[in-house]
Parts: sequence; structure tokens; C-alpha cells
Amino acid sequence: MWFNSLDYLLFFLVVYTIYWSVPSFLKKYILLFASFFFYAYWNLAFFFHFLGTTIFSYAIVSLLRKEKKKSILLIGVGANLLNLIFFKYSQSFINGILSIPGNEDLFFTSLPKIILPLAISFYTFQIIAFIVDTYRTDTDGIGFIDFILFIFFFPQLIAGPIMRHSDFFHQLGKVELKLADTQEALLRIISGVFKKVLIADQMARIINPIWNDPTSSSGSEIFLAIIGFSVQVYSDFSGYTDIARGSALLLGYRIPENFRSPYFSLSFSELWSRWHITLSTWLRDYLFIPLGGSRVTNTRLYFNTLVVMSLGGLWHGDTYTFFLWGLIHGTFLILERRWGVINTRNKLFNSCMGWVLVTIGWLIGALMFRSGNWETFSAMMSSMTNPGKVKIYWQTFIELSLLCYAIQFLELKNFFQEKIKFNQTALILILSVVMYFAIVRIKIQQDQFIYFQF
Repeated sequence: MWFNSLDYLLFFLVVYTIYWSVPSFLKKYILLFASFFFYAYWNLAFFFHFLGTTIFSYAIVSLLRKEKKKSILLIGVGANLLNLIFFKYSQSFINGILSIPGNEDLFFTSLPKIILPLAISFYTFQIIAFIVDTYRTDTDGIGFIDFILFIFFFPQLIAGPIMRHSDFFHQLGKVELKLADTQEALLRIISGVFKKVLIADQMARIINPIWNDPTSSSGSEIFLAIIGFSVQVYSDFSGYTDIARGSALLLGYRIPENFRSPYFSLSFSELWSRWHITLSTWLRDYLFIPLGGSRVTNTRLYFNTLVVMSLGGLWHGDTYTFFLWGLIHGTFLILERRWGVINTRNKLFNSCMGWVLVTIGWLIGALMFRSGNWETFSAMMSSMTNPGKVKIYWQTFIELSLLCYAIQFLELKNFFQEKIKFNQTALILILSVVMYFAIVRIKIQQDQFIYFQF
């Protein structure tokens, strides 16, 4: 069920009511049952697959607690990676074989299409982190039920944030219903719905026709579609995260921040400390550092950076464009490390030029990311020289783009917590009413969150 659906609203209201009505020792079981239902609601067969994967992983954890052997670690990590690779990449491999002339009659054609299980990329990384943490440190005291709840916890299950055990388990059994937390949670949910419904989905209505048929669009429209996608993907993904964090906080759990005004970044390294933060730190701690981190020669450091960012791209999808998206961002990080950021005596000039370079680099990556396949990417590139007028809704496009940056500016300045001093409950009511009338006045196109496909 989508976070921006009536199904989720009803589901959460029922869970919330029951959760805060039962004694403390029962709360985690209510959450566990709700999380099981949440995933099974999408697909019962994949729910059992997910549950089996989690049980297997806890068995690996139990073995590591008895004897910290690298062979056990490799089996646990390897099995989870193979599970991810099979579901995420094997269908593309099969399609590639079948696309070769003469292979149309291979037995592959009789096989059912491999479906990507919901959230497999996110829960795989979360499980791997727990297994590695068990090998590195100590996760004793975290029992089977608690581990399953940690992996299945429904507010962050579908698209993160990717949690570590240190983000979650210290809160178990200590949840409280606090007015301040409730107010913060509702503001986060309002923010998330605003970003998703009033910015991301509305921008999608404008730019999707261009992405779906780039050859019929002018070069100016292609350029605007790339900018529009950067607005859409931020508003969509950070909107999901806001709703996830708000939902978790309403249940007494504070889960990690995943976005911190990334489009105000002045360097590429700063960008990756602000965008999809939990994935960036996961790649750093479980891939970049084991490869040697920054305590190596420059040549090895550059190689490690390219490997990590390229694999980060492939984590998103199985096509050349996702790989190139990661590769080019790795290249930007290397160039920045090699030559440094812009540094003159004029700080304003430094900031402006840094922002411009990061924005251009991000838009180049956005073209590759949204294309999703080589055919679309090639069509977008070839259409950039097409003459013609811009036929999209200019005013709406500009308004949505400005809203995207405005809401990031408010978050950058922590506006609602530090600047707004009057009654928070009144603020929530006012924002809810304003958003309601804004929603009823526009045409709503309910789309799933972009990162649900990963």
C-alpha cells in the first residue's frame, strides 16, 4: 500500500489506535503483526520469501555470535547478495540473451517473468549491515523477535531510510506518547504529502510526456524535462522519507534522517552527505572503508571511489545508465578531490560557482538516472538539438521548481522548529487546511513513489 493512499491512512489509524491502547510489553508484537500485514498486503508469496530470508539471516547471526568465522560471514553476506542479484538482474540477463538473433526459441521464453520483490534492495542492505556488525562488534541481547521487527518495521520498510541496529534497538521498550513528538511527526507527514502530491506528482504530469516520447520534443523541452525530474525525484523520495519518519515517530521511534537540503550543496562531497544519507553512509562503512578507505595511495583511492559509486548506481538498477550515473558521480568526486573546490578570496563567488557546478553535475546524472535504459538516453541526447517551441506549462513548471527549493531552504534553516514560536497544534491545523484546499483544487494523479521500484 502506498503512503499517499487511503488504504495506508486507514491501516495506520487502526495500528496507531491499537498500539497505544495495549500494555507496553505487547507493543512490539502489535508492530510486528502490522508490519507482516503491511508487506503481505502487497504479495503473500514474497512475504514468505522475505520472512525466510530474515530467518536464515538470523541463523547466520546466531552462528557468528558463537564463533566469529569469516567463512560464516561470507556465507551470510553472499547468500543475501545472491538473493538480490537473482531477482534484480537475472531478468535483464535473460532478456539480453533472448534479444540475440537466433535465440528466440530458447527455453527461457517459457519461464515466467521474474518479479522484483518489494523493498528487496533496502532490506538486503539492512540485513547485511546487521550481519557485518555482528562479526565486527557485538549484537548480543538482540533476540529473534526483535531482529525480525527491526527488518520488517513497516514505516521504513519499502524505501528506507536504511537503519543500523544502533538506530533502532535502544528505543525498544522505551517508547512514550509525547505531545512534542506527535506535533513533529504530523509536521513531517504534512511536509511529505506536500512534496509528493503537490510537487512531485504535479511535476510528473508536465514532464512524463517528454520522457515517454523524447523524439517529439524540442531541445528546450528536453532540457526542462531534466530539470523537472531533479525536482520530482527529490520531492518524491524526500516526501516518502518525511512520511516514513513521521509515521515512525507517531509510534515512538525516531529513525535516521535521509535528506538535508541537498540542492543547496556547494561541493559534490557535501551533496553526498545530504542526499540519500543512509545509503551514502552504508556504502562508506561497508564497502569504501573495507576497500581501504582514504588511507591508501591516490590511485587506489580514486579506484575505490569509482567502484563504490558505480556499484551504488547498479544498486538502483541493472542498466548501463544506472552504472554510468554512479560512474560519473564517482568521477566528479575524484576531480573535486584532485583539484579541490573553488577557493578565491570572494566567498560569495566560491559559493555561487560551487553551487552551479554541483547543479550541472547533478543534472547530467539526472538524465542518466531517469532514462533508465540506453534507448531513452540516446533519444533524449539526440533530441537536444531539435528546434521548436516549449509547449509545457511554463508558469506551473517554475512554481513547482521554486517550491522545491523553498521547502529545502526552510528545512536548511530548521524553520518550523526554530523560527515558529506560536502554538504548534494551531500551525498543524492551519497547514492541514491550506494543503487540503490546495489538493482539492488541482487534478490529482496518484503515482507510486519512485524508489518503490528499487
